[in-house]
Amino acid sequence: MNYFDLLSMHDLAMFSDWLQATNELCVEVYHPHSGGGAGIYFVHTLEDLKTLLVQDTWPEIALTIFRDVQFPLRGIADDQLLQKALQQIPDGELYAIISLDPYPTVRVYQGEGKSHAELRRDFVDKIGDEVAIGLNLLENDAKWFYTHNSEVFRLSLTRNRNSYENYKNHPERYQFLEVLRP
Repeated sequence: MNYFDLLSMHDLAMFSDWLQATNELCVEVYHPHSGGGAGIYFVHTLEDLKTLLVQDTWPEIALTIFRDVQFPLRGIADDQLLQKALQQIPDGELYAIISLDPYPTVRVYQGEGKSHAELRRDFVDKIGDEVAIGLNLLENDAKWFYTHNSEVFRLSLTRNRNSYENYKNHPERYQFLEVLRP
């Protein structure tokens, strides 16, 4: 399946406008039933977004794309960056620290929590690493996504099954169906 083909021209126009405003889209790709966590990417062009979605072969996806720059505190983890994070992220709000490798590398969660004590603890292990820090909007409840639909795009495709035993054991019986596939 090519997930890029699920995006309409309206979606692409919106992403184009978002990119013009911020020069970056934060894209979370989660694969339901994979046993793994979500991957975060910062894409800077629609071609990057297309490549990301065309290459994805997992049979299910939950895609989240943010309009505004996410994880805006970026740089080498040091005392100065920690102080900025403590000033800008209110104690009690969900935060995340992620790796800051260049696209197409997936960004990896380096720490997350909801208190300044947790932020300080997570940050100590990252001293000297290049990181990005910010509010963790990806962990908001579903209500946030519905009430902030001008700030975020979500697409989700899930399935209750990914195989059919008869086809798996006897694919030759179903060759006539190949004409239905693009």
